[in-house]
Amino acid sequence: MRKSTPTLTQSGLLAVLLQRQRYKVFQLARRRAHRKDLRAAFWSTLTWPWRALTAPKLLDDSPRAHWGSHQAPDFLTSRAFWNDSTL
Repeated sequence: MRKSTPTLTQSGLLAVLLQRQRYKVFQLARRRAHRKDLRAAFWSTLTWPWRALTAPKLLDDSPRAHWGSHQAPDFLTSRAFWNDSTL
């Protein structure tokens, strides 16, 4: 009588094959994510000048508009504040 060949489960080969398949799936997902990150970084650096040029601007966004636009609070400019004897 011939001895029967053990099944994949009995020989432990099924576990090895499934483990290898799982590793390959994870590896593929990791590679895809890495490529996606690289592609995003590449396009981001390539398109930032266009985004900077076409970004919406404020109505008065010139650098000169901010010079001298800062005003002191009203209480500092009032004569009553400076003439008060309690200072």
